[in-house]
Amino acid sequence: MDTMEMTALGEKILKHWRAHRPRMVAELEKSNRLEEAVSEAQEATSDLLYELVSVQKMDYPAAWELATREQAFLPEEARPPRKRPSKSGSGRSSRSWKKRRALRRGTSA
Repeated sequence: MDTMEMTALGEKILKHWRAHRPRMVAELEKSNRLEEAVSEAQEATSDLLYELVSVQKMDYPAAWELATREQAFLPEEARPPRKRPSKSGSGRSSRSWKKRRALRRGTSA
């Protein structure tokens, strides 16, 4: 498949993906498909934008928001869960927590 010229939209897509989808970008680079994927997202976004504005008569800002959210600016990748410290290892009792809470409220413990 020939890739189309990268437009300003394509540059925005790539910037967004690098910031919010680094694992996906790394996988696409590894398989030498990043340029193709950006081109496909750019084309799909443009096509959807045309459909929404010209055919469905949606106002441009709303159409842009929808088209970019659906095709270009993908949601952030899930991050691995962070380890939480165990409650028993905190060294703080519920009584000391109540005292701190009361002090913040300006009441006595």
